Amino acid sequence: MTEFERLRTGMVDGQIRVADVTDRRVLAAFLTVERERFVPAGRRELAYLDVRTPLGGGRAMVEPMILAKLVQLADPKDGERVLVVGAGLGYSAAIFARLAGSVVALEEPALAGAARAALAGVDGVRVVEGPLAAGAPAEGPYDLIFCDGAVFDGLGALAAQLAPEGRIVAPAGRVRPTKATAFRVAGGELTGVAAFDAAAPTLPGFGPVEAFAL
Repeated sequence: MTEFERLRTGMVDGQIRVADVTDRRVLAAFLTVERERFVPAGRRELAYLDVRTPLGGGRAMVEPMILAKLVQLADPKDGERVLVVGAGLGYSAAIFARLAGSVVALEEPALAGAARAALAGVDGVRVVEGPLAAGAPAEGPYDLIFCDGAVFDGLGALAAQLAPEGRIVAPAGRVRPTKATAFRVAGGELTGVAAFDAAAPTLPGFGPVEAFAL
């Protein structure tokens, strides 16, 4: 077992399982995907710690435990088409690639190139550049839209890209900590049900600016 494999197992056992993540498929994905591939090269020592990992430009990855709980809430299924909004360097997209059918990873130009490089060789993922709040309508519709960061408002464009019975899962709200929320369209309106506290860095374009302090 390599050092990173040992650390990955420790992350799953010490951070994720103890946070009521019980879905075996989710646990297997977090045990398999090499998180160190998806953090900046100079910060790989942080890959398996219970901390936010800076990506630069005021962006950061959420802690592994929070991401795992969000993925379990999203409940991705074989064959589903997933849009990951604010994919960073691609870690969450790689996780969903093991759990769903195909994944579109949406990121701003500043990070999209690095995401493509990190995701090279990961089957079923396509990286798309553009404003996060605009989504990726040309690639939709989507069964699941996953926001890999907090949102305060501005979900209208994403809601329009959902397939029938599709859902959006995101840390959401105007009060801290944000809540892990599952949104669906009912009667033409987007409605959400909050599940648990899920503090996360704010995604650009979805409300108040809150840059991650290095």
